[in-house]
Amino acid sequence: MNQNFEMLEGTLSTVGARITHLETTSSTMDVAWQQAQDGAPDGTIVVADHQTAGRGRHDRSWVSRQAQDILCSVVLRPRVSLAGELLMLAALAVTDVTDALGVDAGIKWPNDVQVNGLKLAGVIAESKTGPEPTVLPGADSPSRGDEDVDRITAVLGIGLNVNFDPSSELDAAPESTSLSQELGRNVDRKEVFLELMRALESGYSAITSGDSIVPKWRNRLTTLGREVTIASGKPGDSIDLQGVAQDVDSIGRLIIRDENGRDWPVAAGEVTVRDIK
Repeated sequence: MNQNFEMLEGTLSTVGARITHLETTSSTMDVAWQQAQDGAPDGTIVVADHQTAGRGRHDRSWVSRQAQDILCSVVLRPRVSLAGELLMLAALAVTDVTDALGVDAGIKWPNDVQVNGLKLAGVIAESKTGPEPTVLPGADSPSRGDEDVDRITAVLGIGLNVNFDPSSELDAAPESTSLSQELGRNVDRKEVFLELMRALESGYSAITSGDSIVPKWRNRLTTLGREVTIASGKPGDSIDLQGVAQDVDSIGRLIIRDENGRDWPVAAGEVTVRDIK
């Protein structure tokens, strides 16, 4: 069932200040960036029923059928110092949604929201800031330049499987799940979208007021205490590091302890997790 998400515009103080709802687009990220460049206000959201070229990290595609899931991008304009918490903000907002629905979800560092190891949602973050490039933890590339060195313009992309049927896309989206799959019933996308906006608003208000969401994000991580392999870049690239995921630091980097007992901070990479025997 098609639903008009634009009716929720202005429901909250910041997130959803402007909402563009598209039936089909190539990528909500691309539309959101265009709107940001045209002066879209803080909290602008682009949401689509379908994407022909939706993307995740490492140039992966995001698979979703028409009007089944939440496919959205959010324009934010916080202080540059808050860049490191934006990816955390998006992932935590999704877990707030799952909590509200009674689904127990965790975060595989840095940005995959999972239920029992199956992927429920993915988030990405892209940014533009001052003359010096900035890399968001878990992002694929440095940000591009802008004139305002005091604030960052970021776009958070969120793909959340709502009524997605994993059995219909075993080749394109293996090891996936959805809210409807976990709950055993069809789920109202509009209610999920509104809950997601509320969660984003709450988290964004917290970080812009000086609170840190790092402890909450850390508590949601399922990667800590497990043996991991980190490969830089795309799947199939050479292995850079193996060890145990000990902790995360204040900007979200994963701290890996290698076989020699040395700790290495990792800002990005393809993570393979396996249980310690």
